[in-house]
Parts: sequence; C-alpha cells; structure tokens
Amino acid sequence: MRARGVEVQVVMTDAAAAFVTELSLSTVSGRAVRRSLLDPAQEGTVGHIELADWPDLVVVAPGTANLMSRAASGGASDLASTVLLATRAPVMWAPAMNTNMWTHPATAANVSTLSGFGHLMVGPASGELACGWQGVGAMVDVEPLCDAVMAQLGDRGIAGHGLEGQTVLVSAGPTRAYIDPVRFMTNASTGQMGFALAEEAARRGARVVLVAGPVERPTPPGVERVDVTTAEEMYAALRTVCEAGPVDLLAMVAAVSDVRVAAPRAQKASKDSLLADLGGVAWAAERDLLASLMETYRGRIPALGFAAQTVAAEEDEAATLQRLGARKMAAKGVDALFVNRVGVPGVGFESDTNAGWLMFAAEGPSSTASTMDAFEAPSQSKSSLAGWILDHLIAREMVGFSG
Repeated sequence: MRARGVEVQVVMTDAAAAFVTELSLSTVSGRAVRRSLLDPAQEGTVGHIELADWPDLVVVAPGTANLMSRAASGGASDLASTVLLATRAPVMWAPAMNTNMWTHPATAANVSTLSGFGHLMVGPASGELACGWQGVGAMVDVEPLCDAVMAQLGDRGIAGHGLEGQTVLVSAGPTRAYIDPVRFMTNASTGQMGFALAEEAARRGARVVLVAGPVERPTPPGVERVDVTTAEEMYAALRTVCEAGPVDLLAMVAAVSDVRVAAPRAQKASKDSLLADLGGVAWAAERDLLASLMETYRGRIPALGFAAQTVAAEEDEAATLQRLGARKMAAKGVDALFVNRVGVPGVGFESDTNAGWLMFAAEGPSSTASTMDAFEAPSQSKSSLAGWILDHLIAREMVGFSG
C-alpha cells in the first residue's frame, strides 16, 4: 500500500504479535505500531479515539473469526476492536480462518451484521489454509486486496487516469414480461451491481446515465436515472442516450428477460381460470438488447457485458465460466464481459458480494476462451468490485482516454 502512495498505520492485536514482531511492521509501515488500548504516551489526547478518527479506511487483514465476532457485537476489549467501534471511516475485512469456522452459522451471522453496518468483505479465497485444510477461508492475495483498497479510497485507476469528461451509460436491474396487467415474469436481479458501477463511475468524475429496471434502490449521487419496466422500454431509453451521444462506455449490467408474452392479455385473468389461461399463453423471444445495440454501435461505443451462469458440480468452475463467457462475448459482439456464477450462496443475485472473471477479446471478439485475456475477481463487495472492473477497463484503455 505504501508503494501506491498510501499512508499506513498498523494496529496489532496480542494474537498478531505471536506471528510477527512490532519492529518488522514498524519498519515496513514507516510508523510506530499501535497496540495498547490505554497507552500512557497517547492517552493525554485520548489516543485510541484520535487513532479511530485518523484513517480514510480501516482494513482488517487478516480478519479473524474472533475479531469479527467482537466487532459484530460492539466489543471494545483491545485497541483494534475499539478502533473498529469508534471509527467513522469505511471498514474493509479480508477474512481468514478455517473452513469450518467460516461456514459456521455464527460467523455467517457476524458477516451479515457487519455488512449491515456497511463494512466491506474482500474474500475469503479458496486454497490451502494454515491448518493444512483445503477449502474456503484463505485471505485473498495482496494484489487484489490492494486493488480493492484503492478502489474504495478513490484511486483513479491502474493507469492513473480518472473518468472526467467521459459519459458512461449503465443498465441495471431486471425487466418484466407482462402476462396480464397485474402478472408478469421477471428474475431475481436487485440491480445492486449496476448501481454500484454507476456510483463508482460518477465518483471518478464521469457523467453517468443509469437506465434502471423496476428496483427500489436510491439513485447514486451525481447519477442521472431513467426508470423503465419492460425490455422494450429499456432498449428505447438506451438508444435515446446513445443517439444523443457521445457515450464513452456502455455497461450492460441489467438482467433482461429472455422471453415475452406474444400477446399480453388486456384484462386480468380470473383466479378460477388462471391455470387454464396460463397454459394457453404464447411466448416469444425477447429482443437481445446488447446484441441489438452492438449491431448499431459496435466500433463506436466500447461495451461491457455481464453474464450470470450456472456451473454443474462436476465441472471446473473457472474453465466453464470462461468458456461460456467467450461464447457470449462472440454472440454479443462486445469488447469485454464480466462472467460470474449464480445459484450458489454469496455471489450474484440477491447477494452483497460477487466474484467472477473479467474477459477481454485479445484480437477482437472470439468464440474461444483461449484467445481471451481473463482476470479473476476474488469475492468482494459489489461496490469494491465496481472499482476493480473500472480499474481494468481504464488500464485496457476502453474508457478514460479521450481519442
């Protein structure tokens, strides 16, 4: 973090001192380590509160089950837990513990509580644990953790550029396919990922237009919002913004319905006839919004697609996601695509966290994963992931560079 220009103050617990010395952490951080809650040299200025007020971000790495439990319950028995209770800065956890501890209901409840406080979770990752087990519970690697920190702090991207003067168009949320005036088919998208991407782009200085399906989420600061309900309404709104131009990045995060009712009923079906009426519904394929937009704007507007995929238990997750992502990139004609797994806890729909692969066509869109450049995004909050994605788009010069 110091190599990225960040000032770092280390706070140690007694348990941390069993693994690494204060001297070593003082040397690499450039500051004396803080460890004592009631340090006579600091308490004349109520040092533990002064310390809690100092940072722009508090990072807990490794985030142990013990400290997580104390923070969730509001404990303040040592300096680290007191800082977590007293700080007004955002808090980011890099969980690290045995698999059984991570999956225990008590830890799940603590994570839910901390997330409810607005704390961010980056990880844990899967791999070999200190105890010798293989499984979920390892702390994420340093680079993705630092990327998440820089995104939260407002880093202007890997290449050092912001989004001032750029226009970013984002779609988010589900769409509805109406059967009759009160009944419709939809999906489980909450719009959280799209809203997070819109908020992060605006925070980096872009003009952001957010075309949102029917979700009850507050509009991010500085974002222009257009509310729609159906796929056709979303397509029309996106076309309007693209035609008004210029658009420097199109991010299609919305989970658009794949089918629609060919002839929606003008009147509500009665309860008694509902099953019979539903059996007679004629379905038609919905317009592929992203592919349709690319037919018109490919080469003129850089486009990022999103794909939610399921993976069978016997399949290799990484290989399957990349293969399916490559196929979808070719079909849509986009420059980049983020593919993630759904149908498992903790990622995708109705979750505060997400993980997956960001893929770029090496030589234009292709149907084979071997020709793609793919970057793995570790499990993290969707707001953190939004920054991670934008960092990589900027580094790829997909956005953030005029001309």
